[in-house]
Amino acid sequence: MNHSAKKKILILGGYTHMVSVVETARKMNIYTIVVDREINSPAKAIADKFYDVSTADIERLVEIARLENISGVFNGFDDINTWHAHALCKKLDLPFYATSEQLAICSNKDQFKNYCRNYNVPVIEEYELTGGLDDEAFATLVYPVIIKPVDSYASQGITVCYTEEELKEGYAKAVQYSTSGKVIVERFIDNSYGVMMFYTVIEGKISLSATTDRYVHKEYKEHPPLPTATVFPSQHQEHYVQTVDPNVRAMIRGMGTQNGVLFIQSLYEDGRFFLYEMGFRLSGTQYYTIVEKQTGINLLEMMLAFATGADISHYPIADYDYGYTKFPACNLSILLDEGTISEIIGLEALKNHPAVVSYVAVQDVGDHVEITGTYAQMLGRFNIVAQTEREFIALINEINQTLHVLSTEGKDMILTHYAPLDAVHFHAV
Repeated sequence: MNHSAKKKILILGGYTHMVSVVETARKMNIYTIVVDREINSPAKAIADKFYDVSTADIERLVEIARLENISGVFNGFDDINTWHAHALCKKLDLPFYATSEQLAICSNKDQFKNYCRNYNVPVIEEYELTGGLDDEAFATLVYPVIIKPVDSYASQGITVCYTEEELKEGYAKAVQYSTSGKVIVERFIDNSYGVMMFYTVIEGKISLSATTDRYVHKEYKEHPPLPTATVFPSQHQEHYVQTVDPNVRAMIRGMGTQNGVLFIQSLYEDGRFFLYEMGFRLSGTQYYTIVEKQTGINLLEMMLAFATGADISHYPIADYDYGYTKFPACNLSILLDEGTISEIIGLEALKNHPAVVSYVAVQDVGDHVEITGTYAQMLGRFNIVAQTEREFIALINEINQTLHVLSTEGKDMILTHYAPLDAVHFHAV
């Protein structure tokens, strides 16, 4: 086959999430080149070509891109590689969906909250600690509070604090995880529930592709809650659309957003939404597999097409505005306790279930899991789209009953099980 006739894409990162990126690009007849400093990263095994190069080595990537005559660059599911892709595209004069100003708003929690306030988008209250560890405001806080680096992701460097001593320890941890050395301290809403929204923008036209209920589990008091299930559609979808969505659209428009996908996380308390984080990239949940089952539109394919200079105006996202969800669906996270994985029982059969549209592994046999309060505590994530509510509940119960992750000590490491009978409130739209 003549590879020179194909468009070529440079994919930043070869970790498990990127396997579907390579698979999708190849189905689109795009020649795939994966770069990752990890020699045995999974996406390299199925790519057309790969380089054992760090995604942070921009100058080396420029050399590779010019040598290979690439048509585009694709960032993955994290903020770091999004910035790397932006820098690389700027040097190569290739299309990129975001500006540095837009990325700064989305990847910096402090900037994001300030931007929200400009558009009357509700955010959680925060405490000003201008003096660092010596700040007098430490003595006036009302606990519990949550302290975060302003520019981390995947729950890294976050601590829930109940005393001044815990806050000072959490402050030092947050600074360590912050690229800028800055932290944010907020009132901690101690519940197991939030709402997550997914927007798509094509040529400046904004669509709400999904609204979801995000259930979380908090095992240790100092660690932030981790997601157990993200359920489509949210039971609060109509309330969100009526009260918050217009201001969020105005904010996205005010950013100058022309193309791309965004996800927004919010807390929900007493009928109010509190937005706290926005990502201008695909989410690690790989929600696009669920959106495709609901609408026939593959958002990953759309972003790959944009990255390689193709026209994406024909994708009919506007037809499915306002959180279109025809079938009950969810992203199910399997959270793990500490230990070294010796055996995973039942996973292969569950992955082949017709309602499981994708499974993304985070940990595998032989991996050691530590209690960190980060997404590294996940075994992996199932994306599920069922035909009926009955089928959905049956599959969740089957997963809960048959999936077991055994440690080298013989203990089942699964921390908790999402219980759909207690939580699901489906309504077809």
